[in-house]
Amino acid sequence: MAEAFASLCEKARLGDGIARDALYRLAFLRLRSIASSLLHRERLGHTLQPTALVSELFLKLRKLETEILSEDHFFRIAARAMRQVLIDHSRHKRAAKQVIPELIPDLLTPANQNSADPESFLAVKMVFEKLRALDPTVADTVWLRSVEGATVQEMTRLQNREAWRVRADYDFGVQWMANRLKHYA
Repeated sequence: MAEAFASLCEKARLGDGIARDALYRLAFLRLRSIASSLLHRERLGHTLQPTALVSELFLKLRKLETEILSEDHFFRIAARAMRQVLIDHSRHKRAAKQVIPELIPDLLTPANQNSADPESFLAVKMVFEKLRALDPTVADTVWLRSVEGATVQEMTRLQNREAWRVRADYDFGVQWMANRLKHYA
């Protein structure tokens, strides 16, 4: 097999169009098989398909300026590049799912539950319950401002506290939640 592949490579390099097409088909089928194998190891519901992964691979390989020494060397480089594509895809998806502090009040509001990403909404609820267990006053401050729309002055009267402390508790609570939500993304 390796000799046949090497022969096809040589013929394609010398300009044989039929050899080049056959080489592309063989390489594509083998790369698609490698991609399929790599994707089976990923989480369920992965959005990349084997063909898309191979396409991403070719884009990545174009940038490489590595001399290919053999068929085995090529497919090892390709498999490694596909794993890197999967890692990059995961990082990009994770960054896109991160909940920024400004979104937390919206995700706490029950009225926005249907319009928000269900995973983000559930994660915010879980983190909010952890905040409530950690510091009930801070959690109440976040809840009153975010969900019930209370102003700082109203909360100052309601909680019998200074305005600066109410603001500080709110800012701390929302930032604390945002930091914990990084683990859920």
